[in-house]
Amino acid sequence: MPRDHSREQPQWLLARHSALTARQLLRAYGLLCLFSLVVAAAFALRGLWYIPVFSFAELALVAFALLHYLRHARDYEHIALRDGELIIEQVSAGHCRRHHFHPWRTRIDVPQWPRQLIHIKDIGGGGAHVEVGVFATPERRRQVAQELLALLPPPLSPPAPP
Repeated sequence: MPRDHSREQPQWLLARHSALTARQLLRAYGLLCLFSLVVAAAFALRGLWYIPVFSFAELALVAFALLHYLRHARDYEHIALRDGELIIEQVSAGHCRRHHFHPWRTRIDVPQWPRQLIHIKDIGGGGAHVEVGVFATPERRRQVAQELLALLPPPLSPPAPP
């Protein structure tokens, strides 16, 4: 049976690339703690008590850095064209922001420079705008922006004054 391409709802997922899973990170931190505490205990047995203090401070700082990494490991941006509406969903540290745009009142700016993001703006009365593509490469950002431009209808021009 042939596919009905007119019923497909295009979507893009731009996600942060995480090199380590939570389990791998926990194992690495556990090994670091074990090694650091063994060294600190050896110095404490020699009477150098300030070494374990610095060791605990170091492990606490590394723990805070790893917690920050884990909070942002699952960040993503999801762009979807559904039911005549452009939906942008941005998730950062577990907080979700969702933006809705009407396709005929939306302007997409294709990034021209490597660090430039995709700028999506509502040219209607609301004037809402959002930038997406933080987790994508410059080439992927341009590709997504061009695909969006191809799928969206041209924006309605404002009525001419009488």
